[in-house]
Amino acid sequence: MQPVSEKTGINDTDVTTWALPEEAIARLGRGIAGPLEFSPDGKYLAVGTWIGLWWYELATMEPVALWETERGMLSALKFSSDGALLATGNRDGQIKIWDVQNHRCLAKMQRMGRFDRVSELVFSPDGQCLAASGGRYDAVYIWHLETGEQVAKFPVDEELQPRYRPPAIPLAFSPDGSILIGGTPENTFSVWDIETGERRAHLTGHSALVFYLFFSPCGEFLTSVDRDGGLHKWEVDKLTTKDPRPIIISMPETTKSVDYTYSAEGVLLAATVSGTTLTVWDVERSRKMATLTYKEIIRRFHLSRTGSQLVIGGPDTIQTWNIGDPAPQSTATWDHYWVCGSVKFSPDGQTLAAGYWSGGIHLRDVQELKLQTTLRCEGLSTIRSIDFSPCGNKLAATSYDKIVRVWDIGKPDAPPIELTGHQAVLYAVAFSPKGNLLVSADANGVLGIWDVERDYERQMFTEETDWIWSIAFSPDGKHLISAHDKEKALLWDIENGEQIAELSLNRPRDATKYKGNDRQIQRILRHVEKGSVDKRTPKAIAFSPDGDLIAGDVLGQIRLWDTTTYEICMVICLPFGCGRAEALTFSPCGRYLVSGASWLAGTGTDKVSIRLWEVATGENIATFWSHPTDIQSLAFSPDGTLLVSGSYDGTMLLWDMKPYFSSH
Repeated sequence: MQPVSEKTGINDTDVTTWALPEEAIARLGRGIAGPLEFSPDGKYLAVGTWIGLWWYELATMEPVALWETERGMLSALKFSSDGALLATGNRDGQIKIWDVQNHRCLAKMQRMGRFDRVSELVFSPDGQCLAASGGRYDAVYIWHLETGEQVAKFPVDEELQPRYRPPAIPLAFSPDGSILIGGTPENTFSVWDIETGERRAHLTGHSALVFYLFFSPCGEFLTSVDRDGGLHKWEVDKLTTKDPRPIIISMPETTKSVDYTYSAEGVLLAATVSGTTLTVWDVERSRKMATLTYKEIIRRFHLSRTGSQLVIGGPDTIQTWNIGDPAPQSTATWDHYWVCGSVKFSPDGQTLAAGYWSGGIHLRDVQELKLQTTLRCEGLSTIRSIDFSPCGNKLAATSYDKIVRVWDIGKPDAPPIELTGHQAVLYAVAFSPKGNLLVSADANGVLGIWDVERDYERQMFTEETDWIWSIAFSPDGKHLISAHDKEKALLWDIENGEQIAELSLNRPRDATKYKGNDRQIQRILRHVEKGSVDKRTPKAIAFSPDGDLIAGDVLGQIRLWDTTTYEICMVICLPFGCGRAEALTFSPCGRYLVSGASWLAGTGTDKVSIRLWEVATGENIATFWSHPTDIQSLAFSPDGTLLVSGSYDGTMLLWDMKPYFSSH
């Protein structure tokens, strides 16, 4: 298999340019890693991510191809036994069959009924059919691969309702391909006859949801495992008898983090994880075969089909381990980051910072896009907001552990200053334009105001209000706007912490203030005439560089407020399919506003939009179809030539804005 990029072709080794959306110039990060599969020939590792399917050469752990980027959001992978075919399933319920050798999609199928992710895929033993289950217990489907036709559908009894949505609904074909076993609600599994469609057995006995189903290589036994580690072994020829009883095997360790396979010698193996420790067991002998202490908490792992290897993943890493070796292979990939929660350029434009939900803050050189350093510390997790000080020598971040942290950029290895006192998780942080104050906002609606010039002495905390999503300083640093969860966006005098105004949420009656689709506008105006009150509040909020406007998103709309009256002066109606404008930012010149959308199910779009708006007219002058899921953050470089978007998919995209600004 040669390196193949869907956009740049053969032998392109710069993975930051592989399969980019139109108009993007680079991608940083390779997407949140999901399902992992070893190729049957032992040469490759397939990694399903939120941006597509990455192929890694196992010997080097170097990426050699990126497929299935049209939509991405992969949730299931499965190779056929001979390795000639690969099935992929995504969070929209779409399934594709790939010819591995020729890099070609052979067939597409769609789970019918509810909009639902694919949770499990399994090929029939003869390789002619594929079975799929979803994230809900609605039905199991089987398709014929050559024709793409649905050959069977096994519905789950409506009266069997799960208590919660499982991460996966297991499936297994019998070795002769005549029956399909599938997990069902209330800690059970069912046996279906593929030819007749009859459910031949419904087996009970587990005390938790069944997560794994697999046959022994000899075909005489079926093993079922539940989420609490309970393992039952059944004789296959007795499954459909009147009162089948399992041979119960107690697991040597009870854990919810476990994976199973049979070794080449037919030994049932289990890999269990607890924190940083991974253990491989001979299940039937209750014997430890190997133990590995990893360098970080293990977030994902998967056994190879023969049980000779494991793939292991930490917050950002993926490595392989030959079971029994004292350590993992030295080669690793480091670029599958968790959600990118916040992005910022340094004031001098030389550094790009990104805060991730895995707890790391990456600092990159803008010219080379190389990772310079990663800021980490104990307790730091789920970073929602970061900000540089105006002089660029400090970086502040918020975390779910209720602590505001501030790093000295010149001393990245030194522990950060920790600011405590908040009683709820933190969402937003911002330095004042003069750099003398730092403001933090939490889920109780409290603003913390810290005096930077006096060693971050806490100046004050405001009273509790409602959950604060975002904050923004006015350019002169005198005022701060806060977007709250319920019915308000408040303006504060930052020097004394007093609330001085509240943004009007009353939609204008003047039709000329609305921009967008005429039908949308007329529908809004009819609601206004009827006296309906819109109490939805903005989630993202921003001041214009001249301080004359405040922009905020309200579901399906971008509203602009005049900062002298705090009344709405323009409403931009977003096109159908945009969802919320989860992120907003003005260009440094103030002439443009950029919005980043969230993904909305059922719209038929594969990517979410980033839209460039002319502030004076409300005109949408450019649209970039960007990430496969929500935009979390947007930032311009100080000179306005670059835009960066950070997404829930775990990546950042860089966009060249010069062509758009120079032509308008």
